[in-house]
Amino acid sequence: MPNFLTLIPGSTWKHPHPRLQTAWNFARIGFLIFPALPAIGVFPIFIALVLTWKNATSEILAHQVNWWLALLGVWSIGVSLFGVEPGDALLGLANLLPHFGFFAAYSVLIQTTDQLRQLAWILLLSAIPVMLLGFAELWLHWGGDLAIGGTPIHILGLHPGGNPLGRMASLFGYATGLAEYLQMVFILALGLWVDTWEHRGEDRWQGELIRSKPVEIWRSPKLIYLTGFLVVCGTALMLTSSRAAWGGAIVSLLIFALYQAWYWLLGLVAAVMAIVFSSAYAPSPVKAPLRAIVPRYVWARITDEMYPDRPEALTRVSQFKFAWKLIQERPLTGWGLQSFGKLYQAYSHTEVPQPHNLLLMLSSSLGVPFTIGLVSIVGWIVARGTILFLDFPIDWRPSRTIFFTFIIAFGGFIMFNMTDVTLPDLRLNALAWLLLASICGLYYQSQPTRRSRVIE
Repeated sequence: MPNFLTLIPGSTWKHPHPRLQTAWNFARIGFLIFPALPAIGVFPIFIALVLTWKNATSEILAHQVNWWLALLGVWSIGVSLFGVEPGDALLGLANLLPHFGFFAAYSVLIQTTDQLRQLAWILLLSAIPVMLLGFAELWLHWGGDLAIGGTPIHILGLHPGGNPLGRMASLFGYATGLAEYLQMVFILALGLWVDTWEHRGEDRWQGELIRSKPVEIWRSPKLIYLTGFLVVCGTALMLTSSRAAWGGAIVSLLIFALYQAWYWLLGLVAAVMAIVFSSAYAPSPVKAPLRAIVPRYVWARITDEMYPDRPEALTRVSQFKFAWKLIQERPLTGWGLQSFGKLYQAYSHTEVPQPHNLLLMLSSSLGVPFTIGLVSIVGWIVARGTILFLDFPIDWRPSRTIFFTFIIAFGGFIMFNMTDVTLPDLRLNALAWLLLASICGLYYQSQPTRRSRVIE
């Protein structure tokens, strides 16, 4: 197995249930490949799903959450038949229904905090080529179309100078998708950094235990690597110019600082944010000198002065209002998935594929009952995970931070999707369901009647 296994304290590649070992092996390989090469990575991920369903059918069917999701799936198919274009609506369910099955399988496949650490490290490693290609796209102008037989072929999906121009997009094709991905990876890296800090006296390198004193922590290869990764990821995140992702990363940093009682860091971040927002919104006598310190790239993006001629139809407010109008007209069934773009174009003569808010998109597409049902299920899982975190079993306590990290990462995904929708991107959609399945899987194992092993 890969040598980076030695970076994970107490980690083992063995699954607690031997019959799921092969599925777990395929899952790790898949998620290592998936972000950079989704067309290839999806196959081992799917194989893991099939093997889990085959070898743990009774466990999957025993969980009531999966039955509720199945009921929602049937409802979504039914209401899609009443969409303005039923064919498109049913095709749009491909962004939803397969992930119900994915969640059901992976919430059984993932059972230990050790698996969470492995997944976090794997996702960090898989982000490296994505970030490097993003820098090459933005600074070296990699990408463009290659004509073969008169047919233009987009090279790796890269856009010279970014997409939109000046904003890093990398393999995600558009800055928004990359921003959501990097926000998630940044939070996982931040959680691993804190987890490693807590285990800094137990570092393993090349299989050997290094007993580091607190004053010698920078001899820790993991902390050095994670610090460098956070710097690179944070830089790439800034270059996406996504205000939602910036906000998510900052909030996660504040949460971890509060979690560790690092009040000096809270004060530092608060001071920096006060300067940044003052440079954007303070009265002229105050913001003028601050704008000499804060880059225009930051304050102009916050105030939206970077795009001063934006048509009203492209604003979030206009899209939210139209989505709300659609909900009022069809509250029970919605208009069908993939309908918003066509309806909005007919209304505003502007091409916008989705209303930039997940709740509005689901309600206008599949109806309010479906949205309430899905939010209730997801909310129940997150609530159970949060209660588990607050009362973590004593024998799991050394891994409390990594579980907390997955809750924060999923919360970051939800926060981001309140101002954008990443559902159509297979990678972002699958990774969000993976985070939720991980939380649910640990909750299942915490139940006395279902728990099959001591995790730590």
